[in-house]
Amino acid sequence: MKRLLFFFTAAVIFAVNLRADEPVVFNTEWIPSQPEMLTYRSKSNLGEGLYQVTLLKRDSLVEVYINIISPGFTKTVSGAMTLDMHPLQSTSKIFVDKQILMNTTCLYENSRVCVATDMLPYKKRTSDTLEFTKQVFDFSQAPLLARTLHLEEGGRYAFISLNPRTNKLVPLTIQVIGKERFRKIECFKVEMNDFEGKSVYWIEKDSRHRVLKIEQPESHGITELLE
Repeated sequence: MKRLLFFFTAAVIFAVNLRADEPVVFNTEWIPSQPEMLTYRSKSNLGEGLYQVTLLKRDSLVEVYINIISPGFTKTVSGAMTLDMHPLQSTSKIFVDKQILMNTTCLYENSRVCVATDMLPYKKRTSDTLEFTKQVFDFSQAPLLARTLHLEEGGRYAFISLNPRTNKLVPLTIQVIGKERFRKIECFKVEMNDFEGKSVYWIEKDSRHRVLKIEQPESHGITELLE
């Protein structure tokens, strides 16, 4: 009996490990060929602003465009990726009123990413080439990543992402922490931890998987989709 119990336990552990090592399947079929544009109003310690995410699919590519606007600050991000969420390239421009322009470009190819950042008016440039063996996610994919996963209660995902502030590869985790209605819409409540800290997303269970609300506890930030 003890031997049977031992083999049964070993088999369960093996099965769990096998599922944990299975590659994640991303669903991008729902992304439209006509641009989907979601606009949000945000509030945080930095003030109020607007946050907009635009998605579209072209042949074998997914494109994302992000605009963040608040008093004295503008950030514009664009990214391109394959249908299975492998990043190809991204750009980020940050403008701070009367202070600085920061321009970052990332190119992904052959298990490496080349990151270059220019800072004006100081004429400072940094560049790095990082190599990786597992799939890496770009910062431009953050608003989209959880929407492409098969979400279920208790589900947890661990990834690697690029931190453009330090040009390093860092952990990114996504965990479904429950279900909750928001504006009478059934949602998955999802916690994401990345280089920007912890964020909690309310993602609708419907096929479009829109992000309806985001909370960022560290900055007391609340972002809600405009109706």
